[in-house]
Amino acid sequence: MKRLIPLTLAATLGIAGTAWAQSSPSQEAEEVQAVDYHYGMSLDVQKVIHITDNSDKVGVVPATIIFLDSNGKLHKVNYLELGRYDSGD
Repeated sequence: MKRLIPLTLAATLGIAGTAWAQSSPSQEAEEVQAVDYHYGMSLDVQKVIHITDNSDKVGVVPATIIFLDSNGKLHKVNYLELGRYDSGD
């Protein structure tokens, strides 16, 4: 029994080490080539990884969405969005 515990622990740490070695979607996104969105473009968004935060911007501003499609492939799409409205007061 005492011999089984170290083997189990070593196996568990080995599996965890493999998981840590894999890169995260955010790190992989830096390597993915961004494409510009065009009207009518089909997007297969399964899980959103990141969206540009433009909550402090005014007017039409560039943004980027990084997402996984239904096949697990990472995508990066640039688009324009309307920031918050400034009435000029």
